[in-house]
Amino acid sequence: MDYKYQAIVLGKYDIAETDRMYVLYTKEAGKIRLVAHGVRKPQAKLAGNLETMSHAEVFVARARGKGKITGVIPVDFFVSAKGGIDFLEKIFWTLNIFDRLVTQEEKDEKIFELLLGYLRAIDGLAEEETAKADIFTYGFIFKLFHLLGYGLEMGRCVACNATLRSGENFFESERGGTVCNACAAHVGKKVKITDETIKFIRIFLENRIENLGKIKADKKNLSNLKLVAHEAIKWIAG
Repeated sequence: MDYKYQAIVLGKYDIAETDRMYVLYTKEAGKIRLVAHGVRKPQAKLAGNLETMSHAEVFVARARGKGKITGVIPVDFFVSAKGGIDFLEKIFWTLNIFDRLVTQEEKDEKIFELLLGYLRAIDGLAEEETAKADIFTYGFIFKLFHLLGYGLEMGRCVACNATLRSGENFFESERGGTVCNACAAHVGKKVKITDETIKFIRIFLENRIENLGKIKADKKNLSNLKLVAHEAIKWIAG
């Protein structure tokens, strides 16, 4: 049977002598792996339309096994990212985290649209807009956590359930949220979380990805946001 998928290329790796396996996130079927036969031959045309982070319509023949890619219509390559190599490294890091968190063949159109929106948002930035690139990246990560069911508590202490007060609060990844100052001494590994980071995460969850570029953050606030995001990633991704 033949299928057509709206797909974003998460990654690829070589198999056999001239074949390649592609990891795709599709609107219709979630994350899938598909083979492209002969794609590494000099005259092969498919490879150029299946670069990592590309958005494409992918045609697949399925009988047994994972399925074979038979054709590709490119939609967007996202290679015009004006931020250069730094932005590309950020995108590849994000796609790697995405691949680790998302399980195989679980369809979720909201996740597909979130990933597509993130790539479009980053692609529209200029080289000097590094702070916005970080906001989009970590905003995407926290929104992905939410869609995957990892709801991080940012309104109450996860130890005593008290409403958080501004000031000395902490993030504890194993409990999945914030801990108030009074409970901090009695919990495990934790990192300080600023009032601004708590505010950012709330804004991320309440707004569409394309609107996050309006957020203003200085280096200190971005540093704390990154710290909390990486702690959550280590807990969820393992």
